[in-house]
Amino acid sequence: MNSAVKLALAGAMTIASASGAALAQTTDPMVDTTATTASTMSDDVTVVLMTSLNDESTREKFTKIQRLSKSETAMAEAQAELQKDPGLTAALTAQNVQLENVVLVETAANGGKTVYLK
Repeated sequence: MNSAVKLALAGAMTIASASGAALAQTTDPMVDTTATTASTMSDDVTVVLMTSLNDESTREKFTKIQRLSKSETAMAEAQAELQKDPGLTAALTAQNVQLENVVLVETAANGGKTVYLK
């Protein structure tokens, strides 16, 4: 009798773990959708203020954006990027972004855009 109970419990645990794995494969991936106070996200466009990057963990990105914000060539490239993507321009305008403050536009593998502002 004791071995029958053990066998039944083992079978139940096997079925439970197999169905749990199938469930985990069919659910949406867990993604952090929280936004910090210095960035906003809509329509696959994330807006990041340069000043929000000025801490230890993002110092390298801050330095890059700061350097680009002082470069006329880099600023012209950012404006050209906006000119060739009216959807991005519309999304930024909807978020009340002053387009002349765009320093850099990065495109993610999924097509989403991260826009850095000075």
